[in-house]
Amino acid sequence: MKINCNTQDLINALNIVSKTSSSKTTMPILEGVLIEAYENKLKFTTNDLEIGSEHLLNCSVTEEGKVVVDTKMLNEIIRKLEANQVTLESDESIFTIKSSNGVFKLTVMNADEYPKLPIFSIDNSITLKQKVFKEMVKKTLFAVSNDENRPIYTGSLVKVEDNILTVVAIDGFRLALKKYISNESISNFKSIIPGKVLSEILKILSDNEEDVVKIGVNKNQALFEIGNSTIISRIIEGEFLNYNGIIPNDKETRIKVKTKSILDSFERVALFARESTENDKKSPVKMNIELDGITLSCISQTGDAKESIIAVVEGKEIEIGFNPRFVIDALKVIDDQEIYIDFTSNISPVVLRPIAGNEYMYVVLPIKLKQN
Repeated sequence: MKINCNTQDLINALNIVSKTSSSKTTMPILEGVLIEAYENKLKFTTNDLEIGSEHLLNCSVTEEGKVVVDTKMLNEIIRKLEANQVTLESDESIFTIKSSNGVFKLTVMNADEYPKLPIFSIDNSITLKQKVFKEMVKKTLFAVSNDENRPIYTGSLVKVEDNILTVVAIDGFRLALKKYISNESISNFKSIIPGKVLSEILKILSDNEEDVVKIGVNKNQALFEIGNSTIISRIIEGEFLNYNGIIPNDKETRIKVKTKSILDSFERVALFARESTENDKKSPVKMNIELDGITLSCISQTGDAKESIIAVVEGKEIEIGFNPRFVIDALKVIDDQEIYIDFTSNISPVVLRPIAGNEYMYVVLPIKLKQN
């Protein structure tokens, strides 16, 4: 194998595929990247048997071939090169990286033993702008659960119904939902994609208006085609929660407030919501909603804080408590200048949504406040 490549192209390719290279495995070859050179193309493949990726780039191939080398070492070397061009060569035992001022040699592994990514038929698919899907993932991913004892919620539900793509994440305390209405006719489908996969995809997706992503699924796997990159993932098996049943249909109180104002206030007051020695629980941030505005407050072992916010209030006065992180996470991803927050009671789920449109919704459970 002998190839001449642009260094930045190599850096970009390795940045993508290194995310799906295994670092803790009983199969050392999975710590490597499969490199295949053919027809002036260079393909990089990594696979940890749950998620895998491929990236294709154009380069000058003098001699075709394939090889597996350690992903981390190759990535570190290429990233530190100063030259604009690099030459890659390999024989049966050594992979050589040559730049204008250096030569680096890595031992190789048998490319024939590397597990290729599965080739599967796509039952259903949707194509949309990368920028749109990036926003959908960004506004929901933070609500994915980290609890491995409930694996169904360690992923996001990605479904198409009546030409509407919906991404939903739930962790037992909150729910984030984002919709996209397609102008094309799309077959209905639903799959639960691991949060780990969506996290890596989020790093690849572009903000360019012209770039698109294709999402394809079958019974067991999902495929994401993003430019010259392909990500293939397993699908989490099981039945996702019927989330429509936990979204309140009615409200007793509604406030309209500037997003930045309430975010900044929550972040300041939340500084006092430190861990308490009692059950290692955080002190809640209390929200007092009165007809003339909102007051946030927190009392903890650290001290206490109290702050008022201007808001338009409709309905009944209410006093309610929150884990501040659960509110702050949502406020950070809402781009709209103003939001509605709807309340039913001080123990019922609370709904946050932008003023305009109904494509985004965030539902959070309050914390029961201690009676004084």
